Amino acid sequence: MRIDILTIFPAIFDSFLGESLLKKGIDAGIIDIQTHDIRSYTEDKHKRVDDEPYGGGAGMVMTPQPLADAIEGVIEKREVKKILLTPGGKPFRQADAVRLSKEENLLFICGRYEGVDQRVSDLYVDEEISIGDFVLNGGEVAAMAITEAVFRLLPGAVGKEESVERESFAENLLEHPHYTRPDDFRGEKVPDILLSGHHAKIEEWRKERSISKTTDVRPDLLVRAAEEKKWDVAFSLALIHYPVTGKSGETITGSVTTLDVHDLARIGKTYGARAVYAVTPVEDQRRVVERIREHWMEGDVLREIDGRRTEALDIMKVVPSIEAMSADAKRSSKKKIRILATSAVEKPESLSADEWLASVKQDEEWIVLFGTAYGLAPELLEMADALLKPIEGGGEFNHLPVRGASAIISDWLFGKNRRYSI
Repeated sequence: MRIDILTIFPAIFDSFLGESLLKKGIDAGIIDIQTHDIRSYTEDKHKRVDDEPYGGGAGMVMTPQPLADAIEGVIEKREVKKILLTPGGKPFRQADAVRLSKEENLLFICGRYEGVDQRVSDLYVDEEISIGDFVLNGGEVAAMAITEAVFRLLPGAVGKEESVERESFAENLLEHPHYTRPDDFRGEKVPDILLSGHHAKIEEWRKERSISKTTDVRPDLLVRAAEEKKWDVAFSLALIHYPVTGKSGETITGSVTTLDVHDLARIGKTYGARAVYAVTPVEDQRRVVERIREHWMEGDVLREIDGRRTEALDIMKVVPSIEAMSADAKRSSKKKIRILATSAVEKPESLSADEWLASVKQDEEWIVLFGTAYGLAPELLEMADALLKPIEGGGEFNHLPVRGASAIISDWLFGKNRRYSI
């Protein structure tokens, strides 16, 4: 890769290009970086590259002639991605670093003063980039930041390419905490899990800490991760009639209602569920659900009346237990089956919609459990792979009907225009 940098202060880059991994990369031929003094292209006898803005106002503006001649002189006949570094540009992100690392030639134009003449941008610039919502004296620091971010992604630039892949922002998550020797420093000890040698549990701990840190520091990244992932999540819904909790906290079997069966099927079909399960060990209840399905699936007149309801009930499956549901899902899906439980009571391990979505992997299918009666029994909450935070209304009353709760949560997790929960 070759990077050319247009600046009125080329000496600023001397130490930056002469130190650390970047110097090694230049010496190894991984990257070629050239700086160019914009002043050497000006036709002004005093070497001026700025002038007062038309229309008045504070500050000076970089004039178009030196910049235009510098751009044309540097790029010659090469295909070059030309980037203006300005506070008014698009925010620079890790995804942009990945994208730019695939270019052969980059040109960074370092703005100064109040900015550059708009005609330079209109005639020559391919994109405008900002490194943050703040103003610097010029684009030189931005050029250094982007150069280093791009260079680290080039083959051979970093010793262990795995370290680049696992860095902050690689999955729209901040990186987990790091520790090294000694294991006890001034009374602060390294977490036991990191000393256990159990690699799978260490990875799980790192992912949890990564999500937790991102939630606290950069929740906007979770929103972005959810936005990028939401169409990739494979899922089913499950209406649980047993085991669920009764009014006094005892474990009971909830009642089967026609409305719940109809509505959960339609909700699942609307949001793209592979299947909707009705789970009950009571044979008579299973017969009721089957009769509802048959009533709409087999009657020609009913199909004509409401074919969409028939289409929705086509994904409804009736099973006697959680185990039978999981076994059916494993036969029907090529992905790993995992369970997401819902509850009206928040627990320390409860996740927001965005936290959960940020943790989902491409090779997983999740079954979202909704409890009838007063919600899922404690043993289901404990066996689930994740627990979702409850829906919060406008008052103290918290007892939504299951079909209402399932519609809201399905929209949180899988809706195209969902309202983020953070």
